[in-house]
Amino acid sequence: MKRLLLLLIAVFMTIAMSACSSSEKAADPGVSTTPASTVTATATATPSATPTATAKASESPAASSTPAASVTPAATVEATKAASPTADAAKAPAAASTAKASEAPAQAPAAPTPAASQPEAAQKAEVSPQGKKVLLVGRDSEPLPAEDVAIASRLKGMGFSVTHLADRELTADATKGFDLIYISQTTNSKFLKTGVMKEVAIPTVYVKSHGMFYLGLSSQEEGTTVKKLKSIDIVDSKSKIAGGLSGTVEVYTETGDNFGVSYGLPGKEAKVIATVPGDKTKAALYYYDKGAKGDNGYEVKARLSYYYWSNGMQDTSTDAGWKLWDNIVLWTLQNG
Repeated sequence: MKRLLLLLIAVFMTIAMSACSSSEKAADPGVSTTPASTVTATATATPSATPTATAKASESPAASSTPAASVTPAATVEATKAASPTADAAKAPAAASTAKASEAPAQAPAAPTPAASQPEAAQKAEVSPQGKKVLLVGRDSEPLPAEDVAIASRLKGMGFSVTHLADRELTADATKGFDLIYISQTTNSKFLKTGVMKEVAIPTVYVKSHGMFYLGLSSQEEGTTVKKLKSIDIVDSKSKIAGGLSGTVEVYTETGDNFGVSYGLPGKEAKVIATVPGDKTKAALYYYDKGAKGDNGYEVKARLSYYYWSNGMQDTSTDAGWKLWDNIVLWTLQNG
C-alpha cells in the first residue's frame, strides 16, 4: 500500500511537472504545444505504474493535454499568429517598409531649379586696383609737377599702373584702353573747355572743378575755392567714400591765403558726401553714377567724381584727407 501511494505521488508529480512544462511552452511565443508532448509525458509515467495508476495518470494528462491535442491545424496557425510573428505578420512590416521606400522619392524635397539656387540680387564683385591702368592728366612740364609725382606714387602703391599724359595732348582717343582717368588740379582748364571728355565712357576722378562745369555737372566755373579752410563736413557718413568718418573732419594740417577747400555746385542727381562747413550747397566730395543726368540733360557715360584739393595740398593733407582720397578713387573705379 505504501509503495502504491509512493507510486501515485510520483505519477502526480510527473503530471504536475508535465503540466507546468506545457504551460510554460504555451506562454512562450516561440513555442507551440503539440500532441507529442502529451505522448512523451504518458510514456514516461507508464512503465513503473500499476494498471490503476496508469489509468489515473492517463486521465489527468488527457484532460490537461486535450486542448493542445485537439487543436486543428487551422487553429494552431491562428494560435501561432497570436503568439509570434508569422510570415504574414513579417510581410506587413516589409510591405510597409517597401511602401515607405517607394514613397520616399516623392516625399523628398524637389531639387532647386537653377534660378532658385542663384541669389535674387547678387552684388557685383568689387573691382581691385591691382594691375588696372590709370591715365593721369596734368600740366605739361619738365620735370612733372610735385603734385602729380606724389599722386602717381600713391596710385602705384594701391596697385595701379600709371601713365602720365600732358593736358595739351588730351583727346578722346588718348584715353582708350584705360580703366580710370585722373584729372589733376595741375591741368589747364582750357584743355577741358572744348568738351573733350563728353563722350569718354571711362570712370574719371576730377580734382579740377572746371571739368565738372564743362560737362554740365556743376553750375559754377570760376572762384570755387574757399581759402584759409582746413576742414569739411561729412553729410553722408554711410557712404563708402566717407569710410566711417562723420561730422566736421580736418583734412589739412594748416591753412593759407593761397589754398583751401575747392567745391562744385552739383545737380540734383549728384550724390554728395561732404560739403564746405556752413554751406551745404558747396559740395567738396560728390559723384554722379553711370546713367545719371546733369541739370543740363547731359547723361553721364561712366561714374564721375569730384575731390576738393587745391594745388600743393599733398604736403599738408591729414590722414583723414588721404583716406577720403583713397576711397573716392576706389569708388570711382567700381563704375556702379
